[in-house]
Amino acid sequence: MRNTKLDIPELMQIPSFMKVLDDLSSGNNVFLVGSAGTGKTTLAEKVAYSLFGRKEDDGKEPPFVVVNCNQWTSPIDLKGGQTIEGYKEGAMIEAWRDGKILILDEMPKLDANTAGILNDALAKSAKEDSIIFNGLNEPVKKHPKFGCIATGNVIGKGASGNYVGNNKQDASLLDRFSGAIYRIGFNETLERQLIYPAVAEISIKIRKAILRYEGKEQEDDDTEDIMTLRTMLNMQRAYELEMKRETGMKDEYGKILRKVPNGKTLKDALDSYFLAMSKDKAEHIKAEVNMEGFYNSYKGKVMKDEFIKEYKRRIA
Repeated sequence: MRNTKLDIPELMQIPSFMKVLDDLSSGNNVFLVGSAGTGKTTLAEKVAYSLFGRKEDDGKEPPFVVVNCNQWTSPIDLKGGQTIEGYKEGAMIEAWRDGKILILDEMPKLDANTAGILNDALAKSAKEDSIIFNGLNEPVKKHPKFGCIATGNVIGKGASGNYVGNNKQDASLLDRFSGAIYRIGFNETLERQLIYPAVAEISIKIRKAILRYEGKEQEDDDTEDIMTLRTMLNMQRAYELEMKRETGMKDEYGKILRKVPNGKTLKDALDSYFLAMSKDKAEHIKAEVNMEGFYNSYKGKVMKDEFIKEYKRRIA
């Protein structure tokens, strides 16, 4: 067992966290599947830090290498090869050699032939002293701490109506993750821990209304219009700035923040969110969750006091 360190405040709100950690410690490759914005890549990075007994943002080189997979990802990006600037080492080789976690972000977006380059390494993840070859056909010995986490909006067995940029992957590649595939969906408990109450409450109401409108189950994350943790965090940044101005808090330099004419507000963020929907759908959702009532209340005294209390708790 590696020198793991569970210095993750949200640990108990991430059901798959310890399972992923155990899989990597055992030499299994992990595949995190879920809709955009549900925190798959963030989870992968948090697991990597814990696996190596490190604290996030410790100022050192990250314990992982990320490949942002897409249709233009080439064999050079993975195993290395010659470029106009000379030989470039591949991310897979770097992780394999140096003992890092290889994060294949959005793996199903890879061209299936390019993805096949991963097969040899992923088949040997649990074998000590295994050898693979880089772009110069040089043998590279596996570091004992090498591991792999892939993420994707879909598993890779076919097309998706909402995620059209994915490719069908070869069964031999998917077999390398067998038994260690986890669906990362909406996590209301985690959302309520990370997001200010006002933002979390209205966001979760909107998501539930969207699911009802689309005729889907409450845990279904494959929606046409999504309300994810990432979306909530975007809105939270606007909300925090607005409320600091509303309550006259001080900035990091001790200067009192004052209201700014036409400055960004939570209402602006929510209005922008609804612009991505069809007009009829947006109006239906707004009416169902009573957006007008929320807009008229979220800057009231009770909610301002709630914000101040939560803000102080966070910086304590």
